[in-house]
Amino acid sequence: MYGSILNSGSGCIDVGKLNRSFVNGFLERSLFLNCIFFIGLSCFIPILIIGCEREEDVSETTETLPVQQLDSFSTQHREAGILKWTLVGDSSKLVSQSSRSVGNEMIVQNPIVEIYEDGKISLKITAKTGKYYPSGKNKNDLFLYDDVVGINEKGQLFTDELQWRNKDGTLYSPVEVKIVRGDSRWYGTEMVANPDLETVKMSNNRFTLYPKDEEINEDNERQ
Repeated sequence: MYGSILNSGSGCIDVGKLNRSFVNGFLERSLFLNCIFFIGLSCFIPILIIGCEREEDVSETTETLPVQQLDSFSTQHREAGILKWTLVGDSSKLVSQSSRSVGNEMIVQNPIVEIYEDGKISLKITAKTGKYYPSGKNKNDLFLYDDVVGINEKGQLFTDELQWRNKDGTLYSPVEVKIVRGDSRWYGTEMVANPDLETVKMSNNRFTLYPKDEEINEDNERQ
């Protein structure tokens, strides 16, 4: 039909007399199909790579801890119906922790803390940043940082880090603290104190005290 196909005797096919238009058409179609194949393959490979990158991006975002941002924040803690402290802040964010023992972390900007004893404010504290843990090992403890100032009728407290240990009912600071009563000045580290600042214990003490200002509890330790 397309010309004679002769056996060369060696098991090969002699295509010398095939219709040239048929051969040319066949070659053109083969070339066209090969081009389509390589074009498709070249498009498929970048899509596969992008798909893998997207899968990696998704796996990374799933490990990010969720954060809830609040424009304002206020809370309080009571024990047996008795108010122990209040916390108010300009803004806050709740960061969910992966460890249950640590618990979720509430970070508060410009916190104001009021600690109560016998139904009255024993100490008012301000700072630039604070942390509060609604659950976990630090539950109901307060952590205050940067320009921390505590004020009550007994005097003033200045430091850059202050903790309220709710279970013990004490204040603690690992860094330097300055306590001011009138003209008296008392500096030290590792402070442990009651919220009314009547009983204060510190290490590495330096002080300038005036009898008219000082009514320090005899149990105070100055090391």
